[in-house]
Amino acid sequence: MGLFDKLLKEVKEAVNENISEEDREKAKNLLGNLKETFGNEIDTIKKAVDEYKAEQKDKEENRIPEEFFEDYEDGRTARQRILDILAEEFPQYNVYENVSPVEMGGDGKFMDYSIIVCEGNEVKLVIMLIGKTTTAHREYRWSREFAEDHGIQFINFVEHYPNHPEYIKQRLHKYL
Repeated sequence: MGLFDKLLKEVKEAVNENISEEDREKAKNLLGNLKETFGNEIDTIKKAVDEYKAEQKDKEENRIPEEFFEDYEDGRTARQRILDILAEEFPQYNVYENVSPVEMGGDGKFMDYSIIVCEGNEVKLVIMLIGKTTTAHREYRWSREFAEDHGIQFINFVEHYPNHPEYIKQRLHKYL
């Protein structure tokens, strides 16, 4: 029994004990109207709460497991882990490091792409290894925009994060 129903029951009991038959009938009609009016509102609120709970459950199920962010130290840098995983999981692709967008036809001042993944002559993915403030730099933004303007998928890995191998694999499989 919900809170609203409990309150209604208490009000009904109090009304039945302390008033005349005529007033009791008026109160009964009033309570019926209140329940009808606010019952719909309560149903709406219950529905919204259920939807919110379902949404939270979906988010929980789709989030990246905590162990992907736990400290993971095997002596390799994030770059080396990514390169090793690309070689193991995606041997069909060619991988190049420190490629300037100028080499790809851009003109201007750019930040080099940390890693690009190609299939033949087609760039499939650009990976940037970034630090805490890298995304604030104009050169980074211009490099990112160049890739996006040319329909090239672009992802970042933050170098000072653990970059657990399973996390790297999951992201690479998502984009390749």
